[in-house]
Amino acid sequence: MARQRALSAGPVADPAEVMRLAEALVTRYELAGRSADLDDAVAAGRRAQQGFPAGHPHWAEVTGRLRQWLLGRHRLSATPEDLDEAIALTRLLITAHPAAAELANLLDELSGLLVARYDRTRAVTDLDEALKASRQAVNKTAVQDPDWATRMANLAMALRLHFLRTDEDADLDLAVHTAEMSVEHLAAGHSAYAHVRSNLGILLQARFERSGDPGDLDRAVRLFRQGIEHNPGDPLARAILLSNLASALHDRFLRAGNDADLDEAIILVRRAVDLTPPHDPAKGRHLANLNNVLRSRHDRDGDGADLAEALDVLRAVASSTTVAPKLRLTMALAWAGAAEHLGDADTALAALHTAVDLLPVIVWHGLDRASRESALDDVRGVACVAAAVAVNLGRPEHAVEMLEQGTSVLWGQSLRLRSDLSELAVTEPELVDRLHTARQGLDGGTVDEGERTRLSRLWDATLREVRGLPGWTDFLAPLPADRLYPAADEGPVVWLNIAESRCDALVVSDGRVTVVPLSGLSQESVLERCNTYLESLSYAAQFRGPEDFLVRERFREELVDMLAWLWDTVTEPVLDALGFTGTPGEPLPRLWWCPTGPLTFLPVHAAGHYGSGEDPARSVPGRVVPSYASGLGALLRARQDRDRAPARVLAVGVAEGDGRQPTLPEVRQEVAGLAAVVPPERLTIRTGPQATRTEVLRALAEHSWLHLAGHTQPDPERPLYTGIVLSDGPLTVLDLADQHLEGAQLAYLSACMTTLGSGRLADEALHLSAVLQLVGYRHVVATQWHIEDRRAAQTAEAVYSRLSRGGELDADSAARALHDALDEVRERTHPVDWAAYVHRGP
Repeated sequence: MARQRALSAGPVADPAEVMRLAEALVTRYELAGRSADLDDAVAAGRRAQQGFPAGHPHWAEVTGRLRQWLLGRHRLSATPEDLDEAIALTRLLITAHPAAAELANLLDELSGLLVARYDRTRAVTDLDEALKASRQAVNKTAVQDPDWATRMANLAMALRLHFLRTDEDADLDLAVHTAEMSVEHLAAGHSAYAHVRSNLGILLQARFERSGDPGDLDRAVRLFRQGIEHNPGDPLARAILLSNLASALHDRFLRAGNDADLDEAIILVRRAVDLTPPHDPAKGRHLANLNNVLRSRHDRDGDGADLAEALDVLRAVASSTTVAPKLRLTMALAWAGAAEHLGDADTALAALHTAVDLLPVIVWHGLDRASRESALDDVRGVACVAAAVAVNLGRPEHAVEMLEQGTSVLWGQSLRLRSDLSELAVTEPELVDRLHTARQGLDGGTVDEGERTRLSRLWDATLREVRGLPGWTDFLAPLPADRLYPAADEGPVVWLNIAESRCDALVVSDGRVTVVPLSGLSQESVLERCNTYLESLSYAAQFRGPEDFLVRERFREELVDMLAWLWDTVTEPVLDALGFTGTPGEPLPRLWWCPTGPLTFLPVHAAGHYGSGEDPARSVPGRVVPSYASGLGALLRARQDRDRAPARVLAVGVAEGDGRQPTLPEVRQEVAGLAAVVPPERLTIRTGPQATRTEVLRALAEHSWLHLAGHTQPDPERPLYTGIVLSDGPLTVLDLADQHLEGAQLAYLSACMTTLGSGRLADEALHLSAVLQLVGYRHVVATQWHIEDRRAAQTAEAVYSRLSRGGELDADSAARALHDALDEVRERTHPVDWAAYVHRGP
């Protein structure tokens, strides 16, 4: 055996002999259960498979055997790499053009593997490919073939996942219809009898949850019972049937209150848990069902033992690495709720941190952007919910940590890829080389799906290895509160947390967190105000001619009302608590707002009462110099390595729109006006045909300041494609995200709605001003709504005149420069003319 083992390490002289070694190792694994034998078999199988050319008679057999061994190991340890490799090998077998029957089987198996991976990663491309492969498998199978019914059942389950993505009743009905056909065409003696009935039962139960039709639920119960009576020999399959029946009985108990249903459900789900080994991913689903029934029995009987056991179950599921991350997160939140109910604050906080820690796992950076956005949509608001519970528990510092980690997840992933590795390189150059290799491919976002997955796994594995070294446990980990507090040294930083249970301002100042309850605010009221505001803003942006006076006037009126409401419910309580009264003659302090949820769309920085005779101190700009930040961590990063080199300014102006927008006659004058404050040798101007996407992207690295004047092309449904219109198309968020600019100081966006992000992912700041901070600009001046051409030019002139000190431009005075420039017009103009401007940065 020692000689044979050597074959797995050296050149492949005889792949057939290597394959015999692999088969012997598998046999010994099956007899003795040593996992090392299976590992060696997989390694030898890989070498044998690589040793046979694709056209060799044994290639398909060897590839198929290797695939099965990988899947066997995956079932043991849930290693994602094994599933990835098995999927890749299945694709190879399909491309080898096997016989029709084998092709249909491979397509069906590929669909099942992709569904399994989708269940864990939520990669949209996997689900789309799974549906396509499943449909092909059905179409290549004759209706009279018994396998047709099982393949229809598998298609039905893929369609169920599609329904869960779309939330469309028609998709669920199609899935039910497909499963009905599979049941009708399968004889009672078939080995898949239980499987197809179980699938239909799951779909009928889902439709019951949607429609409330008790007939669907009763039929689901009967189908699950029929499957159990068929008594499948596989204990794992039987466990799934038992757990499914328990779930349906529990739903029926909740609907009708039949105690017998609940009592039977508890017995059944306990059997399912006992039949399933700890490593199997289905174990988590069965335990989740057990938690549900235990909680219901506790509510019915008041037995504390049930609640205590449920707490243990929730902890086990949330902590298990073999359970799908989305289910783990759901269970972690339930664990926190149960612990809070029992008065165990420490356990509740641990559960909340577990939930928030899972967000970047669910939104894994190995997924494509569309899949990450979809995954985020499924878990939006989790950080705000967790923060609200932490405040309830009297631990506001934990609330701040959760908001820091659980918002702007996508940008946070990008920032970690761009982190400074120089300190680690001193002692661990080989690990740094691996991290550098991974981030080179991931940061640009241009690699294909397979390569992105490989590089992401390389990054994750290397990061775990680094954190295992003495002194590097917290490498690239979220910062604890005490290390975040210095971000507020130059002025308070205020997280505005909006959750269903409560709304609060978390004020970070003087090395601590103070909670200011926003008792006049609710999640529902913020959402209602936000929807009204955005609708009015949308109309005002579309209708710009003289004949549309009334449309614009509606926005003006609603804006004044919105600013007054924001003052009364959000900002005045915070400023009063801080003692910021706007005393005349005293310099105004700095303050940073970090809004969440729908508040991210609203002009918190300009909140106040405006009109004839109003006291300027009844407004945010009358009491503080306001800025926005994505969090304390973002401020700390922006304050690092302040570049004092003389500013080099790239001024870009395009007066023409995309054909649907009017010409902006003041743009050229606005850009040319920069020459009054910027020495000519430090100013580069690109206007009209010179302002191309290629030229602007090329010039960014050569200039520390950027001034962009022109039209915005917004895309609220796809915020990453929102951009500034240049002569050959928009310069989008996606274009800018790939940049990495050292020493960038200030970006001034003199264009409309450059802070408009995604309505679905409000906490992600997917807009132009945020991406410019991501790529390196410490300060960004941007706008929340449309700005009039002439006023835009006047505002830019006023701001730049204040940024210039003794012939030099000072980016760190950007917030006060903008505030003072707008102060000149606040008393004599309507807020619509000045309140659109915002500052982001330190």
